[in-house]
Amino acid sequence: MAGNDPDERLVYLACQHIFRDSNSQVRKLKTVKGLIEQNKTALADILREYNVDRTSNVAKKLLENRVFDSTLEAKIRFPELFDVSPTQSAEREASEAEAARDEANTVQKISQRETTGEDAIVPRATHQRETDVETEVHPASLNSDRTPAVPSLYPVYIHYRGQHVVLTAIQRLLEEGCFEFAQQDFPQILKEHGWDCTEAVELTQWTKLFCRHSTRLKENLTRPLDEVISLLRELRHSAVHRLRKTAAGIERLAENAQIFLEALNDSLRSEKVMLLRREIRSTIEELKRSKDLLEGRLLVQLKEIRIKRSELDKWEKEAKETMVFEDLQNLRGIGEGLEKLVEELNSRHTADPKEPIEGKGKEKMMTVYQESLDSEEEFLGAVVQGNSSETD
Repeated sequence: MAGNDPDERLVYLACQHIFRDSNSQVRKLKTVKGLIEQNKTALADILREYNVDRTSNVAKKLLENRVFDSTLEAKIRFPELFDVSPTQSAEREASEAEAARDEANTVQKISQRETTGEDAIVPRATHQRETDVETEVHPASLNSDRTPAVPSLYPVYIHYRGQHVVLTAIQRLLEEGCFEFAQQDFPQILKEHGWDCTEAVELTQWTKLFCRHSTRLKENLTRPLDEVISLLRELRHSAVHRLRKTAAGIERLAENAQIFLEALNDSLRSEKVMLLRREIRSTIEELKRSKDLLEGRLLVQLKEIRIKRSELDKWEKEAKETMVFEDLQNLRGIGEGLEKLVEELNSRHTADPKEPIEGKGKEKMMTVYQESLDSEEEFLGAVVQGNSSETD
């Protein structure tokens, strides 16, 4: 049992899953101990080296400093835990770009089907980690001197239910803004089609109308109309067809919606979308820090596993070499005994061939034979004892 308190970083990594949400507000030492006691199995490694009291004291200190409140606080306290290599950064950017291309291709296919009148089911994009994560760690890399491969948790996604709620809410705000704008700029079109409420017109229909009736809108927009309309359609398709979007993709659609509503002079709804964007951006940053921490922790664990595997390989090799060496020793001992016996036979002067042979050669053979038996009995005894322990 260590005499000093555990390192704060060690306690944070071990306890971050315990002191989250409401538990991050715990301050009483008794409650902290209780939560650690409840999670003894998960904390077995740290509690094996440090007791519950010492671990609880450090955890309480971190709670009082609000380190468990968010990954941002933890990053300020332990920046080294969130370090990302240039290679990892490049790989993450590539994964985000690839996901964006896949999303754009899916939206384009949906638009083409709707244009041609095809009624096809478009499969919702599968979360990358549901299919790829198991194949990204190669056992061979754990035995090499290089840094072990760590499965990527990128690109960043939010839970699909959260994504759907956000996109449908933005779509609703856009449709409301479009209806109010049309009431002022082209009310005759609403009257001709009998559109007397927000629910009567779908967002895709509004994008078609604004392509033909967009003089004032074009003047207010800060980016090309075609680009804005395209992203509005992408938002609609993503919400209606349940397309999986990266968190960055969701923020991009929200930003475009905000720009569009601002061009409609709809400050109320554009502000609502702005608040959603701010929350989305905050969520993305929190998720990134959490992923960086998890990947970093796994990297440390994989390095420890590699060291232990190397030690086990060395132990295995030594065990095999010991077995072969001792077998050779036994063979050498028995051979020497036979040589002594032959020498004894050649040097004896008795006429009776049945006379017992007393000599060092025979004694040597018997000694080696007895040692072999002793070793075998010890081995069998150890096997029996091991089986008994497993049975108990």
